[in-house]
Amino acid sequence: MELLYQNSYGASYKIENAPNPICTVQLIVDCIGLFMSEADLAHLLEVVKASYEPCFCEECKGTQGKKIWSTSPFHDLALKVDATILKELEDLILGTQFLLNMDETLKQYRLKPDQR
Repeated sequence: MELLYQNSYGASYKIENAPNPICTVQLIVDCIGLFMSEADLAHLLEVVKASYEPCFCEECKGTQGKKIWSTSPFHDLALKVDATILKELEDLILGTQFLLNMDETLKQYRLKPDQR
């Protein structure tokens, strides 16, 4: 495992030779390790960003929600959150995505040697 990114809420690791070749990232939040694909990570980021909006259910009544719920065909994830945790989780995901895609971005924008 290679540490990708870490903040005060959690950490993310790149998993080499993962048991499930699709799930190559492990996100550690609180005391839980979540094996995820990069697509799962992107979906979780969408859920986190949507959670900044007020919730109008019976429990929340127009305030910011107290939990996030992310579903996929393979798992459901429910986390109790507040504004601080939401910011930290968003930072953890964005930092992880940045480092996962850094090599590809650098390759895309690499200066080509002059071909004279």
